[in-house]
Amino acid sequence: MESIEMTEEEFAQIGTESTSPTVTLSGIHDLTSTEDDGGSIHLVNPEKMGAGNSLFFVVTFYEQLLLPPLSPETQEAFAIIENGRFVTLKSSFDDKRRDQLLAYPLAQLDERATGDYAKFSTGEFDFHMIRSQTMPQWSYLYVTHNYSVIESLSPNLKGAVLLLVILVLAGLAFAYMVSRRMYRPVRHLVGLFRSYGEPEGADEFAFLHETATSISKANEQLKSALYEQRLSMRDKFLRDLLQGLVPPEKVDDLMHTYQLQSLRSDLTVCVITFSNDKELEEQYSKDAILTIKSKTSLILHEQLKVHFPCELLDLDFAKYVFIIGESDTESIQKKLMKAMAQIEDGHAFGLVAAVGRPVASASEIDRSFTQALDLLKRRSAVDRTSVITYKQLNQVQMVSYYYPIDTERELISYVIRGKRENALNTLNRLLSENLEQRQLTRQQLEQFSLLVLATLNRIMQQLNMSSEEFAEAHKDYLDIVQHGESKEPMVSAITALFNAMIDTIDQQNEMMDTHTVKRMIDYIHDNYNKDLSLSMIAEAFNFSPGYVSIAFKNHSGENFKDYLNFFRVQQAKEVMRKQKEVKIGDLALMVGCNNANTFIRMFRKYEGLAPGQYAKKLAEKE
Repeated sequence: MESIEMTEEEFAQIGTESTSPTVTLSGIHDLTSTEDDGGSIHLVNPEKMGAGNSLFFVVTFYEQLLLPPLSPETQEAFAIIENGRFVTLKSSFDDKRRDQLLAYPLAQLDERATGDYAKFSTGEFDFHMIRSQTMPQWSYLYVTHNYSVIESLSPNLKGAVLLLVILVLAGLAFAYMVSRRMYRPVRHLVGLFRSYGEPEGADEFAFLHETATSISKANEQLKSALYEQRLSMRDKFLRDLLQGLVPPEKVDDLMHTYQLQSLRSDLTVCVITFSNDKELEEQYSKDAILTIKSKTSLILHEQLKVHFPCELLDLDFAKYVFIIGESDTESIQKKLMKAMAQIEDGHAFGLVAAVGRPVASASEIDRSFTQALDLLKRRSAVDRTSVITYKQLNQVQMVSYYYPIDTERELISYVIRGKRENALNTLNRLLSENLEQRQLTRQQLEQFSLLVLATLNRIMQQLNMSSEEFAEAHKDYLDIVQHGESKEPMVSAITALFNAMIDTIDQQNEMMDTHTVKRMIDYIHDNYNKDLSLSMIAEAFNFSPGYVSIAFKNHSGENFKDYLNFFRVQQAKEVMRKQKEVKIGDLALMVGCNNANTFIRMFRKYEGLAPGQYAKKLAEKE
């Protein structure tokens, strides 16, 4: 049994009259100690044993057996208190909070306690206190730390934040992958629409909307154009009438229905076509040729309407028809020649008209139409004229020389382009036909000679050559041709004149190679940002458009249009290097292209990619 040593003061504290057990602590117990196995509690109960004598009963408890175990992972404490002081304390608080708890005024708890159980909260602790039923002077106290929300979460906060960040990043990555997959059709569609232009800014959906809208409008315009270009019922009737598909008994009624009363009788059909389609195709685009032909037919129609009642009808891509309310063939021929001459003088293309035999009524008009078509087919056998009539066809057998318009134009084209062999072959065919195969009279020979000299004169006009200088240099040959005394000297003289003409052109080409072509190129460089055309250059240098086209290609190695477009693309690239934000439409206008889509196609032809893609590559390089 353990001995208990008590001081006088401790004995003095023991009430001799008390009947309740008194608590005392062993000398080795220290409340500030964190050791669990070093403390004990002694219960001392004095009993009187006669006068002046007392018997003390002592019961000792080890704290580790008396107090409940505490979790090391929680912040808590268990204590027994008596009269405002700790009898014993077991705590899992850290040192700082344990010191705060030991310093807490326990007397205040006793004062606030009411009943057997009480709960109190302070800024740091939550107190739960209950009175002992066995030891009335004792109270059992359970203390926990008053956790704030942040403190309660702080042990897991870093992990939660890290998890949140991982989830957010994973969500963003997943959203990016999904958006890329969902956006793939849009990106593909944008790529398909790049031929219509480049998206401005980052709003590609706006670009798709604008492009789709423009395509829709273009489709509507196409439908409208197709509808407008469809033959009207009136034009269909006229076409059927020309082909003899309208029953004769219905002609008068239908003429009245379509308000064609002015064309009931004395009718003549005239078919007009272009005589130099190949030259037009070399100088103009297909759209431009269609426009030229359409405008030309309208001009002729307006001029003929002044003199005769007439209707215009497109026959095909190359030909159109006039139904004229007039039977005087010579009058029609004169008016046509005058109108066609005005057009030919102002432009570098020729027209050929064939006038059929007049008919008495509209039901017979197919005969005049058929004869006009036949005249066009046989125009090479007719005397050289731009308006062929049925009367001339009847006189073909009386025409003693052969000099068709198409053959002359072919000869002129070969000479201007310096194609000596081709030109001489064409010339030899003419000479053989007229001077060998035909027996020409002196007068007929002189007429043929005049036609040859007229051809030479037309060549000099197109080249802006001085006819006086050429005549002076080749006077002897010209005298032989003009007099036409015998065939053999004429053949030699005509051949020599055309050889001399080609020699002169070759010399001009050599001069142009060193001087004139350079000036033309400088002119292009100075005016590329305008609506520049071959005709403008021809006018500026006093040449015909056809000769400028041929000479430019012969001496520069490429045709005028290709050179101009290539230079415009190079200038556009320079602008894009200097002006990063320039719009495609503005860029096209800056280099002389009025249509942005045309500019994009032109740029793609020479650079292999659209202007917008080229600008992006420039930005990436920088």
